[in-house]
Amino acid sequence: MRFNKALIVIVIALIALVALGKILPAAVESAFPGIRRSTAAFNLATVADGTYEGTAFILPVSVRVRTTVSGGRVSSIELLRHFNGQGTPAEAIIHRIIDGQSLGVDVIAGATYSSLAILKAVENALSRGADVQDN
Repeated sequence: MRFNKALIVIVIALIALVALGKILPAAVESAFPGIRRSTAAFNLATVADGTYEGTAFILPVSVRVRTTVSGGRVSSIELLRHFNGQGTPAEAIIHRIIDGQSLGVDVIAGATYSSLAILKAVENALSRGADVQDN
């Protein structure tokens, strides 16, 4: 009898994991257009010179950055944490941001989640600098 209960619990857990695996990616995908609009529309000219930290979490990617603005330009972006489990190809987006002086850059093909998380973390950091300039 105990074996049957354990088997039922295992089957239910597997079904729940499969369902979660189907639902979560769809939920994250639906957020992509909003993230892209938000980052692309961010106005770097509103950011005061300084160094700012920001974070972003887009399942399953977690990012923390330190962004430095000097002379009204993004001069450096340092990845303090980039948890993704897939490697580091998206980190090339940092050079695109600095070179283009914009968060409206193309994401790295094959590393969409990480690219968007990095963009969102940089936006989060720079928004702290925009708040400083507003005061």
